[in-house]
Order: sequence, then structure tokens, then C-alpha cells
Amino acid sequence: MGQDGAEGIWRHSAERELARYGEFRLTVVEPPFPAGADVLPDHDPVRAREVAEALGTVAGVLGEVSRIEAVERMPFGTRADLDLVGIGCWGGLTEINDPALAYPGGEFPLANLAEEVSRRHPAAVVIGSATVDQHATHHTQVIHHPDGTRLFASGWAGEGDWDLAGAPREIAVAFGVGADELEERGVDLDAEPGDLDWAGLARAALRSVSPLLRTGRTLSVFRVRRDGRTAGDLEETWID
Repeated sequence: MGQDGAEGIWRHSAERELARYGEFRLTVVEPPFPAGADVLPDHDPVRAREVAEALGTVAGVLGEVSRIEAVERMPFGTRADLDLVGIGCWGGLTEINDPALAYPGGEFPLANLAEEVSRRHPAAVVIGSATVDQHATHHTQVIHHPDGTRLFASGWAGEGDWDLAGAPREIAVAFGVGADELEERGVDLDAEPGDLDWAGLARAALRSVSPLLRTGRTLSVFRVRRDGRTAGDLEETWID
């Protein structure tokens, strides 16, 4: 049994290897937006823990287990790694990495977190992306501009049945992303949802308010406690 006494909520052992790969990140940028900044403030581990404790996918924070470069990936190979959450806090820029955000089963925890953050920080830009690589890649994308322009997209790459709210072109206009930049990134706003480069659109939007370069930044990796429902969703997403 784990040190938090919650090992019984998991169906698979801590050593069970994950069957899938993916990405899961939500970024919050509060004004004044640091676009063009060469250097951001140092990482704040105290605030990072507060952010982790407030996540709906986290039942409790057991402790900070490491501090890694933001360009590195958290350990992600076994079921035990599903209890890890990475948080970076660099001034007005906050990054959340949590494998629970990628659940593709219809609950959309990434979108729920984006809505919660936007309610608490209405002047902030909120951009989130999650992928799960199975037989194909499942994408979930959320982009919130403080002027009220929003986008939510979720579905399988190459397929036509997507959950979609908002328009990519409206996002490009709100963030001032021009046609030349979109063409350079290979983002076709007229493409079908299953063929559109959502990650490219998100990077273009984020670049307009914040530096994309993550070299030199550090973030905290916390081991957290999950509740039974979140644990089940995590196992369904990454193992079953």
C-alpha cells in the first residue's frame, strides 16, 4: 500500500506499464502579457503547490518529488507516474501538466479546468491541449481569450465526428495571428476539424501573449493523491 493509504483505489499495480503516450498541458497567462520577454521570473514552488492543491483532479498533494527543467518531460512510463503533476509558476505565467486532463471519455477535464480558471481570472489567456495516442490520436483543445472569444475542440485525428464550439478563425483574429504566420505554421483554418493543426493554432495564439521558449525555466513535480473516479479515468485513458 502506498504512503497515502490510497493504493486500493487503483486496479493496476504501481509497476504496470502504460499502454499509451500523450501530452497534457494547460497554460494560463495573466496581464501584463509577457510577449517578447527574454527572461521570466524564477519559478515559485510555493505557489505551484497551491495550484496543484486546487486542481479538481487532485485529492491532495503528498509532496514535491523533484524539480525539472521545463523542457523535460515528467516520468511517464508506469501507473505510479499517473500520480505525478507538474506545475510551473513564472510570474504571471502558470503551466499545469496533469495526465488526468487528457481523459477522452466525454467529461473533458481539460475544458472544465479552463472554465474554472477563466472564472477566477477573467483577464487571463487560457490555452490547453491534450492528446492520447491510441490507434489514432485523440485531441482536446481549449483556447480562451479575455475578450470572450473561446474555442473548444475534441475528437480523433482524421475523423469527422468532433465536438466543436467556437471558430478557429475567430481565435486567430482575437490573438492577432495573421495569415502569414498561419501559413508558416501550416495551419489551415478552413480544414475539417479532424485535419486541422490544433497544436499549431494554439502555439500561434500563445506566442502572441507569451514567449514560447521554455529553456532555462524549472517546474515542480508533485506526487498527488487521486480520488477513485479520477484514478479510474486515468487507468482507462492510459492503460486499459
